[in-house]
Parts: sequence; C-alpha cells; structure tokens
Amino acid sequence: MSSIDPSFQRQAIDGLDAGLDQIIIGLDGENDNDSDGVDDDIPSGCSDSDDEQIIQSLEERLWYPPSPTNNVVARPKFNLALEISGGGITPSTTSGGDEPSAANAAAAVATTITASGSNANGFSQLEYAALTDGLITNSTSALVKGGLPYNIEFNDVGYMADVQIGTPPRTFVFLMDSGSADTWVPSTQCGAQCGSHTALGSDVSSTFQASGQQWATQYGSGSVAGVLCSDDMSIAGMKLQNKVFGVSLQESVQFSSKTVPFDGLMGLSFDKLSNQGVITPIEALAQSGLVKSSIMGYALGRVADGNNDGEIVFGQADPNKFDPSTTQTMAVSSSNGFWQVPLGAVIVNGDTVVSGRQVILDTGTSLMVAPEPDADAFHAQIAGSQSLGNGMYSIPCTTEAKVFFQFGNAAFQMDVQDLLFQPTTSDLTGQCVSSLSAGTVTDDQTWLLGDAFLKNVYFTTSVADKTVQLSARTDVPDSSSFGKSNSAAAVQALKENTKTGGAALQRRDIGRSKGWGLMTAGGLAAYFARLF
Repeated sequence: MSSIDPSFQRQAIDGLDAGLDQIIIGLDGENDNDSDGVDDDIPSGCSDSDDEQIIQSLEERLWYPPSPTNNVVARPKFNLALEISGGGITPSTTSGGDEPSAANAAAAVATTITASGSNANGFSQLEYAALTDGLITNSTSALVKGGLPYNIEFNDVGYMADVQIGTPPRTFVFLMDSGSADTWVPSTQCGAQCGSHTALGSDVSSTFQASGQQWATQYGSGSVAGVLCSDDMSIAGMKLQNKVFGVSLQESVQFSSKTVPFDGLMGLSFDKLSNQGVITPIEALAQSGLVKSSIMGYALGRVADGNNDGEIVFGQADPNKFDPSTTQTMAVSSSNGFWQVPLGAVIVNGDTVVSGRQVILDTGTSLMVAPEPDADAFHAQIAGSQSLGNGMYSIPCTTEAKVFFQFGNAAFQMDVQDLLFQPTTSDLTGQCVSSLSAGTVTDDQTWLLGDAFLKNVYFTTSVADKTVQLSARTDVPDSSSFGKSNSAAAVQALKENTKTGGAALQRRDIGRSKGWGLMTAGGLAAYFARLF
C-alpha cells in the first residue's frame, strides 16, 4: 500500500551515512587520549549502543512522508542526490529558464525585512550546549487566547507543545507538524513497545472509547499503527469532547525510543493528508465553535537568542508578534494537502540564485531542502562552502552571508545564525553543516522550508481560506520590525530578557538523551537521518 520503496529508503540512509564519513573522521575518537576507542569527552553513560539507538530513534523523525491509503496523497519523499562531485560547487545553468538579475528581483520588492544576527564568534555556544546536552528550552512567551508555549527541542531541531487528553486530564507532549494531518498518542495497551512515553487508554481515562477501525502510517523508515479512538481533548483550555484521533499499538523505534522527547504527533496540514480519515484538531475547534476560524499562528523560538518567545496559537494570529505592514497573503498553490505557495526568488549576497519556484512550509522539518541545481547555486554564493556529498554541504561557521527569500512583494532575510545546523568538529569557528541540503521534494521546482527558515517569520495558515500569511516578527530583537506592534514597556522587557537570557531562559533536561550529539559519530548521523 506504500508508495515509498523501502529498499530505496535504506539505500538513501546508507548513502547519507557514507556522506558523513569525512565529518565523522574528525569526530569519532578525536579526543581518545587513552587509545581505548572511546572519546574521552563523552559524558559517562553515553555508549556506542546509545549512538545506535539514537540513530534508529531519530531517523526520519522530522520528515514525515505518510504512505497513501485510500487514495490519500502522501507527503512527498525527497530523494537526496547520491552522487555529488567533491571539491568546489558550480552554480547550475539548468535550473529552469533565465533567472532575473539581482537588480530586477529587488525592483519587485516593496518591503525588505532584515535580520541583524551574526556569526562573528562562530556557532552559537547556547545552541552547542542544547545539542550536546540534549536540552529542551521552554517558552516564556506571553500568550493570547488559543496560545500555547512552543518549546524547543535541542538546537532548534523540533517544536513541541502540551495538550491535555482524557478524564482526568493527562498532559501529552506533541510535536506540532504543519506538514502532516494525523494526530496520535501511544495506547496503554502498547506497553514497552511504545517506550516510556505518556499513554492513553480506558485504564487511565473514563471518557476514552476505542474503535475497531485500524490505521497505519509509514513515515519514511519509521512507522506507527493502531486504532482510532475518541476522548476529550483540551487545547489551550478549549475542550473538544469526543475528539477522534489515533492511539498507537505499534511504534518503530523512531517514535518509541527514550531519546524522543515528545509523546505523539499533531498534524496540522489539510486533512486531505490524513491516513486516519479524520479532521485535524484546528478544524474540529472551528466546527465546534470554540474558535472563529481554522487559523493557526506559529512563532518559533531560537535557542541562540537566549530567550524562547515561541508560541503556537489555535484560532488566530498573535498581533503582538508580527508587523502587519509586512504581511504577505498567498493562496495555497497546490491541492496536494500541504501549505504550498509560490516562492518569488532566493537572493544570496545580492545575487538571485533562483526565481519562480514553489515551496512547502513545514514546522515538522528541521532544515531546508532544494533541488540539487538550486542548492548548488545557493552554496556557490557563499565563500568557503563545500560539497560533502549525498546532498549535504558545509559552510564556514563564521559566515556572514546575506540570504533573502522573496514572497509576494516582500523579501525576508534569514538570520545568518540559521544557516548553520551544527559544527563538523568541536571547533565552533571551523566548518558547519549547512541548513540547506539538496534533494527532490516533489519535483525540480519545489523547495521545502522547515524550521531553519520559519524561525525568521510569523507563519499563519487558514484552512477555510486556503491561504498562508508570512510576516516580519516583532518579538525578535534581530528583526528590523522588532517592537513595532508592542508597547514601549514590552519592547524594553524583551531587550532586558535578551541581554542575558536570565529568568527568561528555562531549560529542562528530558532525562532521555543526555550527553549525545556532536561528540559521537552517531549523533551527527542521527540528526541528518531525520531529514528523510
């Protein structure tokens, strides 16, 4: 029933691991001073077997291409290019038609939003600590009606929020995913196979009702299967009675592992993508009258800022977080079920590298993906960039490249810190893995922009209107729109929080993945495996 060839999935992952070899050579055992084959700076309790578990548990976790069932359109599986020549990167001359000059592209832009972040000191120490220590950075954002704190997983890898389900209510941690439509949590009947995550069933909730209707979703190399159920679900204090969703009876290690910090997944795309055949939570809230419209508002935080002001809002956009004078409203340009819109141009250091593309906006994917010729052209404009093979690139951790994405008549600059995924060695001023990789999303004209880009905008979706809105953030100090929709007192408070992090930076160790990441070979491989 799956349209995804499992043999290709394994081949792609194996090829990716091979592409990491030149990075791993500089990591695995680089601090093995006593020749015992173990890095001396890995915290106790982090073993090679832990690496294997991490690799298994994180493979494909943030890029979810569900298999089609009952003619449901599957989330696209992008195929990383398996052969990229080493050495320099040559801009493509076959990316589809003549590209406008930078001057022509700029002429079409009425609004330019800039970001003042810097990589002068290399990869962020805060991001590095979150990566190597496996930390969750809690949001301290003020909330509007329908809003939930949007907590950050590790070094901006994923974004999660708490939702209550059952009677009495139990709190579940959800990965909030605008790129899929199914919602599920583990069943109490799943037992050890679903790991140590919070689970749901009639033994813990008096309002839980299971059905005999089975569902199964293949997420790349990971999979989940179970039955539909109904129970009361409370989202930001809004109670959906007898909401239908899924409970898992089988989970692959990508979801069940103790290294996974969320319990379940909440899909927030169009319900056309649902393998369960039910409406999404935001649609249910709108149909029940708990919200006026099926609107979602996303503000993603950034660990490097020293303050997570992230918020996800059900039913409206938070006016305190975006500059309405910059808002670009775009009709969804595809009926495939994704939040797909036109991408006018991508401009790097003043040169237009591509124009006239399509893009899928996905909070469930950490990084960005572009067709190989486009990704090559992008990196050709960044001094010191290198092809790592298998669709991956490295760029200097100290790069100050200026990257703009044009939507409508506005150009949004990507904070240069977000171009860096993680260092290739423990030298934070050396080479870093780029947050843009090469691969086929749906075709040779479509990009995918995940969290690396979405941190730079306020992202709004409307199911009823079939529109996407992108706006400049007003709660991020590096944005040129900082403070425009906030009171003077609020702006000053944001500045004070940002200076030191202080009380605004709250972290909690999930107790599942302490001490993994850059210092082991498996850590880096695991992170990139999540892209498939």
